[in-house]
Amino acid sequence: MTKVVTFDVLRGDVSTAHKLDQIGDDRFARSLISNIDLADKLAGVCDKRRHGKDKPCQPAIAVLKLFIRRLELANHKCDNPADCDEEREWAAFRKEHGKDDDFKEFFRGWDRDDWHKYKKSSKRSVTDEALKIISEDAGWLIKSLGGKAEAGRGKPGYVERD
Repeated sequence: MTKVVTFDVLRGDVSTAHKLDQIGDDRFARSLISNIDLADKLAGVCDKRRHGKDKPCQPAIAVLKLFIRRLELANHKCDNPADCDEEREWAAFRKEHGKDDDFKEFFRGWDRDDWHKYKKSSKRSVTDEALKIISEDAGWLIKSLGGKAEAGRGKPGYVERD
């Protein structure tokens, strides 16, 4: 069984969760949608560069996995509370992909995002229900891009089950 999830569906998930007060404040929701927008742009670049549909779009997949990790951190799905620091995730992501030309557009857009002005005062939270729905949809989108959603606490795509 497969589920068709697009970037628009994922944006809608975040918007709906925000309207239902299941995601923090406006600024946090906008920053999540910005991540989706940038992953969408990267997927478009991959489509132009790929010579076959069977190759995964690694840059878009990596951004979507980071997006899922941000949700987990906002929901505090961490083994150790000290590991719930979003800045550490961003630093590791930049270190891994910062010099990769395929990510140039992502970092250019992300560095201009107004989230950086407000991140310290912004309310970052995600309910369990919103985390489950959004991360599962993001996982389906990752699969449609040729990637694999990883499972396990602290890894992108992890969702704690009751």
